[in-house]
Amino acid sequence: MDEKKKSLRKKVERSVFAGNRAAAAKELGSTGDPEAVPILIKALEDSSPKVKIAASDALGRLNDPAAVPGLIKMLAEPENTVKKTAIIALGKIGTPEAVSGIVKGFSDPDKFVQKESVKALMRIGSLESISGLTEALGSSDTPLKKNSIIALGKINTYEAGCGLIKALEDPDNRVRQRAVKTLGKRGNPDVLADLMESLKDSRQPVHEAASEALRKIIAASDSVPVMVKALDATDRNVRKTAIEALWKAGTSEAIPPLLRELDDADWYLRSRAADALADIASPEAALGLIKVMDIHDSPVKKIIVNALGKIGTVEAVEGLVKALEDLDSSVRETAALVLGKTGKTEAVPGLLKALHDSKNAVQEAAVISLGDLKAKDAVPELLKILDDPEAKTHKAVISTLEKIGTPEAVSGLARALENHGAFVRRAALKALERVEKSGNTLEKVKNLGTSGFEVSE
Repeated sequence: MDEKKKSLRKKVERSVFAGNRAAAAKELGSTGDPEAVPILIKALEDSSPKVKIAASDALGRLNDPAAVPGLIKMLAEPENTVKKTAIIALGKIGTPEAVSGIVKGFSDPDKFVQKESVKALMRIGSLESISGLTEALGSSDTPLKKNSIIALGKINTYEAGCGLIKALEDPDNRVRQRAVKTLGKRGNPDVLADLMESLKDSRQPVHEAASEALRKIIAASDSVPVMVKALDATDRNVRKTAIEALWKAGTSEAIPPLLRELDDADWYLRSRAADALADIASPEAALGLIKVMDIHDSPVKKIIVNALGKIGTVEAVEGLVKALEDLDSSVRETAALVLGKTGKTEAVPGLLKALHDSKNAVQEAAVISLGDLKAKDAVPELLKILDDPEAKTHKAVISTLEKIGTPEAVSGLARALENHGAFVRRAALKALERVEKSGNTLEKVKNLGTSGFEVSE
């Protein structure tokens, strides 16, 4: 040891003035000399709190495990500043023995000492320190538990995440909410499986806290595998969040799990999955929906049909035309209505066939969609229906002929003025009046020799 260090040592040991002893201890710590450790450990027994603080600080900077027992003894001192400095020093040393000492600070009556203990363990971040922070969650002190939760959230390890999950079981709602918020902010999905297990807890507050935490993690994640894993959750709100996250992702990777969600026991979630697939609107989504249509019951089929209608691609239209042959007439009716909204002429052949469906509702839906598509090729078939006294779709046919508006369609409307049904004649008259009023097809009407329309008695 050089002369300067010898001089500092003598001051620490022999100076009459506490200020000089403290200054010498501080300077010894800045030398980085391990030979100074024994004298600084002895200085921890000094009668002056100033010297104890300076010696503790110096030992923390020298980072020698040999100082741990002496620093732990400082936690029994009456002065809070002495205890806080000792904890900070133990935190810098960070050995398992140091952690054991820091944990003792949790039982200190001073809140600042407790908080310093939490911060020290957070900075260490070892398994032992995580264990100490988790142990603090069993305390009856709410501020201590909340501070421990914050500290665990800043240690980005699986073990720290498990500690936060334990906090979800706390009887205090404030503590549970802090854990939920911290897990969400942490955003790491490493504890996903553990949280999903917590959903099975029979205690409602625990279940709700686990659900909220999961939803926060899923919503913050950009990992499709994480979202897919969450689809297995027992909680519908978690599955809903996973569906919406997959929806937002909108990738081809999201399509297969969304298709599987069409099997969900919850009707609303099935519809959300279908809406997500519709919004993705890719050929893969359309083909996937078509492929699974046959394995589902009618309510799900109708959800799929509406999703295909929103997609509106040629592939989707092919699937909708296929649905016109479903055994359930309500599915056929839905498909017929949706086809008209696609704007695709590829739908016309299937709709023409549906005009002869065994159910009037399906026939009418096909008539309406042919009007939406302004399908000129449908006029001959529509006129046949209009001439059929047994048909139940005359009114819809008249509306569709008006929409199509070709000379042949207008001619059919004019012929309907002689129809046996009074309501058909009145509907045809109103349609022709609208045609004449529009002026777009007035010449066509005049060429047919029909103007100043009158309904036959």
